[in-house]
Amino acid sequence: MGRPGVSTRIGGGYDSDQRFLLPHFSAAASEGIKIDMDDNWAENTTVITGNTSEHSYSGVTERFYVQQPVGRVAARRCSRLCWICMAFLISVVSLVSAPLMAATPFIFSHLNYQWPPIVCEVDCQGYILDMGFKIVLLIIAVYMMYWRRAPADMPRLFLPRAAFACFILFILFAFWLFFAVRIVLERNPNYTYVISFALSLLNVLLFIHGIWLVYEMRQLRPEFIVTIVRDPDGESRTFDIGQMSIQEAAVHILRFYMAHFPSYNAFLDKARRGENVSRFKSGASQIGAGFKIYDIEGLGATEGGISEASARILMEAAARRRMTGHNERFYEELEWEKRLKKRKFRLVGCAEDAFAHVQAVNVNAANHKIEPMDVKNTAHAVMGGLWKPLTRYLRLTRQVPHHLPDKVTAHLETCLLYRFSARTFLQRFFSERFPAKEIVTESKWSIICDVQASSSIRHGLNFVLRCYNQDSTDMNVQLYCAFAAFPFFNLLEESERMKSKFALKQ
Repeated sequence: MGRPGVSTRIGGGYDSDQRFLLPHFSAAASEGIKIDMDDNWAENTTVITGNTSEHSYSGVTERFYVQQPVGRVAARRCSRLCWICMAFLISVVSLVSAPLMAATPFIFSHLNYQWPPIVCEVDCQGYILDMGFKIVLLIIAVYMMYWRRAPADMPRLFLPRAAFACFILFILFAFWLFFAVRIVLERNPNYTYVISFALSLLNVLLFIHGIWLVYEMRQLRPEFIVTIVRDPDGESRTFDIGQMSIQEAAVHILRFYMAHFPSYNAFLDKARRGENVSRFKSGASQIGAGFKIYDIEGLGATEGGISEASARILMEAAARRRMTGHNERFYEELEWEKRLKKRKFRLVGCAEDAFAHVQAVNVNAANHKIEPMDVKNTAHAVMGGLWKPLTRYLRLTRQVPHHLPDKVTAHLETCLLYRFSARTFLQRFFSERFPAKEIVTESKWSIICDVQASSSIRHGLNFVLRCYNQDSTDMNVQLYCAFAAFPFFNLLEESERMKSKFALKQ
């Protein structure tokens, strides 16, 4: 713990009273030697030592994972079911309204409602034909808009689509009200008016669906630059995106991530970080040995943890200890790459020899008109020679859980069946992306943002997408998304009339 009045904000600047924190405390000091800084040092001193203490700190820090947020799953499912039923009801009412209006006089005449005689002239028959074609177009529009699989289950209400549905309901209510007052109650004897009214409703509905199509096409125009950084390995990609809400942008970003980012190998990342940290040395002690803290008076320790000032001291001490470890880390990286290349080229050599032997056997069988070997038996024979170098390579790169033996054998059978080369067979193991799963399940992500997910994206917006898939390679992966708007480009045209003229100066 530090002295009273000393700022302990992590990442902030140093005050004038903070210069005593690190220089007078050595991380390698033994037995907790204390430095006399002022008269009352024994009352407010934190000692860093390598001995046993009530609090300890290790350089090998584990990644902090949060639990999946528990939401109202039943409520969300009910709301989704209600929205599907409402969309289905609106679609059915929109499709049957115009034909029902046209058939209303016939229905009332059949029910003895004292409807005037129905007369349909040539122009009326043309309206009916026109109405039939527009009903077909409306069915196609409704099918393309609603009858498709939703890309995601969004946390907030999709405001544009909800407004569109409410506007459709208002249009249907207004037309049916006007039809009931001016056509049904007044018993209008002119059937052409009825057909014209139903045709007007179809025209309005088609026009509204056309406006929605223009709205969806507006999202295709690039308006922002999105920079995606994956935590914890720092893999980054950039692409453009149109104007849309945050939750819609999150869906586009996740689709881009699934298609263009290399697969995250959590096992390899954790193993490499553990090896690098454990091998850095400072004198005779290692960072993995950790630091020990003594809170002598018990004034600064928090319940179950350490004070903020002590945590800052530990971070500074660990940073200084790591400053001398860059050389060791450089050689460790070179050694690991050397081992990786050695096992990779050993696997390539074994695979090329095995495939060349299989090709020679097939050529010999063809020359002597012998029945070729069975693909399964050939694959098992080839895997007998490839299994050891392949397993050693997969263990080094921590890819064993992603390449099961039966899947590898099936892939080898496919390569032998179509007479692919050894490089084609090995591409699956050398690729940055793992093989796709046979069963595509839902992917669970959450949006962490300062504003509501239904708000529109803007310049300078940042949010985080966190994955909660338990059976996926992206478990506990976070995507940091930063948005920047395209600037207005001011283009000028410069004259090139003097391009072919020149002057020779002497």
